[in-house]
Amino acid sequence: MLKENIHFNTINSAYPHIGDKLEMFWGHLDFVRYVDRLIYDTRDGGRKGFPPAVFMALHHLSEDHLDAYPHLRTLAKKDF
Repeated sequence: MLKENIHFNTINSAYPHIGDKLEMFWGHLDFVRYVDRLIYDTRDGGRKGFPPAVFMALHHLSEDHLDAYPHLRTLAKKDF
């Protein structure tokens, strides 16, 4: 299913190493944590950032994941 997702394919084609981790974490709380670390700067501004298409794909894929696994939304909020 994930390999058929347009958002995943956008990310995976630009950053295959990130795509590998997204596949590995899909369906788990670690997916939510990983994507949050990618989207939000955790390096005090030391990150270049993603191209807009990849950034948006990460956001949309995160939403797709939470739609598919809604129980993780509550667990993820406990992390913050």
